[in-house]
Amino acid sequence: MKVMRLVCGSCGSPLAGLGSDSVFVWSNCGAGWACGRDGLERVEVEHRAPAGAELPLPFWKMKATVHVLRRTVRNEFTTSILRYDSRYSPDAMPGKVREAGKGSERRTMLFPAFYLNGLPGTGTMLSEHVEDLPPLLEPGDGFPVVCGCSIRPEDTEILGKCVAVGQETGKADWLAEIELVLASVKKTLVILPCRAEVEKVHIAGTGVSIFRRNVPHWNALMEFRGALS
Repeated sequence: MKVMRLVCGSCGSPLAGLGSDSVFVWSNCGAGWACGRDGLERVEVEHRAPAGAELPLPFWKMKATVHVLRRTVRNEFTTSILRYDSRYSPDAMPGKVREAGKGSERRTMLFPAFYLNGLPGTGTMLSEHVEDLPPLLEPGDGFPVVCGCSIRPEDTEILGKCVAVGQETGKADWLAEIELVLASVKKTLVILPCRAEVEKVHIAGTGVSIFRRNVPHWNALMEFRGALS
């Protein structure tokens, strides 16, 4: 078992978080650190939640070039049949699929950096509102205490591909199969102010909300924040 000393490399203060966390953000200096193979590794952080935020949560923002290598779509008639539990087969239903346009484009995706049931779908919705996020904190502003960042930097590209596929399914045609890759990837941890209600958590600036019951470590997160009061 490997033991790692969780101390901020910028200010020397101890880092705090949940037992499931793999990335830590220290409120004293705002620096972010990820548990790497050889120790803590620096992570770029965008702070958009003020020190007094009710519920600051971590999200990954990924800028990447999405290369769609192959894209096959069904026609609407075939999709209607599939809704009635008929199994689609290219051999049984020839001519019902076609190759759609390929291409490459630069995208910015946003998805939770904490465990969440249905994370890719939430990421697809959040990515539509990347330009609507709260502003960055000004120099001299205080940073909030953040916990819950359990998605490691090395896992973000897999999730980014899932979000990119979700974006493709939102197009006007009926997606059957797709093959895509990500290139020139840049990852940034974004701290956003959120607001918890009885059943839902609202993510500021996006109009997107998630159910508390879909966050596996919700109770531990609330206990951590309660201890700060």
